This record gives sequence, C-alpha cells and structure tokens, in this order.
Amino acid sequence: MSRSRMAVAAVLVPTAAGAVALLGAGAASAATPYSGNGYVGVNFDQNETRFIADTNAGNLLGPIPDRGWRVNLGPGSIYQPTGNVVYATVDQIVDEAASHGGRVSITLSDPALWNGTYVTGFQRW
Repeated sequence: MSRSRMAVAAVLVPTAAGAVALLGAGAASAATPYSGNGYVGVNFDQNETRFIADTNAGNLLGPIPDRGWRVNLGPGSIYQPTGNVVYATVDQIVDEAASHGGRVSITLSDPALWNGTYVTGFQRW
C-alpha cells in the first residue's frame, strides 16, 4: 500500500471512532483504543456497534481498498469466506454483529512490521 493510502487508512480508523462520539452513541462512550506491537485499534461496545449499524457509519471505511482489509468473523456468521474472500461490506459486517447483540473492533497494522498495511475488522458475540 502506498504511503498516501496508509495515511488515509490511519485517518479513517479514528474518524470512525470520532463519528460515533459526535453523532451521539452515548454520553459516556465505551469506545476503547488499544495498541500493541505493530498495531493500533479501537473496540466498540454493543451500544456503539448498534449505533454504527443504525447510521451506516461503517460506510466511512469504504475507501480502503478491498485487498487492504482482513476480517475475523463471529461464530456462525452468514458471511463465510469463499477461499480467502469474504463477500461483505464493512457496513454488513457491523450490521451482522449488531443483530447478534455483539460488538466490533477495527485494527490498523504497522506496514513496517507486517509487510503491508492491513485494516482488520473483528466481530464478537
């Protein structure tokens, strides 16, 4: 991924988190940032996940190229991969997590450590 795409991805993860806070997911936000060796991300609680689903805020991450995405699906997800490809949008992944009373997380990898920039979406329920 080019540096310009990395910059876009680096801006979009906190932007999505900020959109939830600004649009009113709750007075006491439970969006929790996290980081580790070679990654940074944000966990959204059940209420924020529902809010993201209801407002289609997952579409804010649409400009990230498909090959830059990774996804870890929740158990029994209807979006089972075909080979290594999951045919679903970010918004659909969020909607499914919300429909299960679950939550989502978004992680951005460090290209210097992971041989590329990847945005990973996690469903948990």
